[in-house]
Amino acid sequence: MMNMKRLIAQAVSASVLAMSLTATAIPVHAQTLLNATFEEGLDGFGPRLNESVTQSSTVAYEGSYSILVSDRTESWNGASFSLGRDWTSGESYSFSCAVYQKSGAPITMQLSLQYDDDTTTNYVQIVSETVPDGEWTILSNTNYQIPEGATNRSIYIETTGEEKCDFYVDSVFSGSAGDKPGPVEPPAPTYRKGDVNHDDKIDSKDLSAVVNFLLCKDEGSSVNLDSADMNKDDKVDAVDLTMLRQLFIYPNLTSTTTTTTTTTTTTTTTKPQQSQRIPGKFTNVADISWIKAQKVVALSFDDGPFSGQDGQNAASIQNTLTENGFHATFFYWGQHIQNNPNEIKEAEKRGFEVANHTWSHPQNWGSMDASSVRREYEQCKQELDKLVGEDRVYLLRNPFLAWSNNISSGLSEVPMPNCGIDSKDWDRNSTQGIVQTVQQAAQSNRLDGQVVLMHENYSTTAQAVEQLCPWLKQNGYAVVTVSEMFKFHNKELQGGRKYDSCW
Repeated sequence: MMNMKRLIAQAVSASVLAMSLTATAIPVHAQTLLNATFEEGLDGFGPRLNESVTQSSTVAYEGSYSILVSDRTESWNGASFSLGRDWTSGESYSFSCAVYQKSGAPITMQLSLQYDDDTTTNYVQIVSETVPDGEWTILSNTNYQIPEGATNRSIYIETTGEEKCDFYVDSVFSGSAGDKPGPVEPPAPTYRKGDVNHDDKIDSKDLSAVVNFLLCKDEGSSVNLDSADMNKDDKVDAVDLTMLRQLFIYPNLTSTTTTTTTTTTTTTTTKPQQSQRIPGKFTNVADISWIKAQKVVALSFDDGPFSGQDGQNAASIQNTLTENGFHATFFYWGQHIQNNPNEIKEAEKRGFEVANHTWSHPQNWGSMDASSVRREYEQCKQELDKLVGEDRVYLLRNPFLAWSNNISSGLSEVPMPNCGIDSKDWDRNSTQGIVQTVQQAAQSNRLDGQVVLMHENYSTTAQAVEQLCPWLKQNGYAVVTVSEMFKFHNKELQGGRKYDSCW
């Protein structure tokens, strides 16, 4: 019967052929209080304000119809359903629904409860999940207690943050507490999205396999399309690597929606939606969809690229960051570029931020006139542009952290991350000393939003990064680029200014 319903849905709308279904299915409840399939209409759902909620045959989780929520002006605009006397305040129930969106990138969606108490109207989350682009995802909480004394209760489906995209909802259920979702038909043999090497787990080996594949270091023998193609566009690229990092760092956020079949789709999405660069102006185009930690820190590395042993230390740092699913910013010294230009290309492919550290790293940087400052920046910029393949305004790390009005006026469009926390690796600080510097900042609540100064050529730094990455992850941090950190905290990077942090 289920297969027949899905065949009917596909006949109604050709776009259903592009859907990817998760293996988690809607539960069938012993005591069903709500069973909205939208085959006959809206089943009691409607808009929260002035948004549009309509029956749609464009896509469906099962059957021929879902509801489309469109014309949204706020993230809380969504489909709403009033809970009648069948639900008792203070009691626990199971809630679930299927949601689908085509914004071009993963977004967070949630099923929420609105209710009144004696004094206020309250809005609380029932369940929240990361919803990939073009893939039905289940929001499910099998044991949610409606607050004691709650009145005027309604459930609604919304997005979080600033997302205002259209979305679809299907198969909304509520029943007795404890009912668990389960497949309604035997699933085909599958591997989880992200299990790139098909060893039934997602770990650093999967990340390394994708990185090596993207860098053409192997023929892809350990990369399987069905589980490496995270966004289902029939290829493996940097977007899939970013999504894999997110899944690797935050497995619990997608634990109910990460199983995928080997069915290919016709989805045309190639990368997350993001801001477009404006010529001659710094534009923060960072993709922060992978960051779900509550705290972020920008480790940044100066003076590369290097060859020989120094180059091996730099490679170790980049590999450690990648294996932990993290990003960082690398400030490149123009005269060093010829030593190892491939390092910069690899940094770009891995999602790291390529930045400018002037052409010659002049000793008198703080006393140079504005035109000389501009020449130093531009000469390094031209070489970086050749390697990344486009004209950019790069972030600048001032040599010796020197600062002057001439620097600000000569580079009025260039933001300049400085140093919030100095690892002092340049001053022969030991591996343990570097680790303790960062850990002590975290333990005193001074690390979130900070720019950390490091250098890529020291073995002590490479060893410290190996220790710090897992420790930071365990303590609720994500290591990100400078641009990602500012966007994550909704802060602007302005030209002609220096920043020790995003605060």
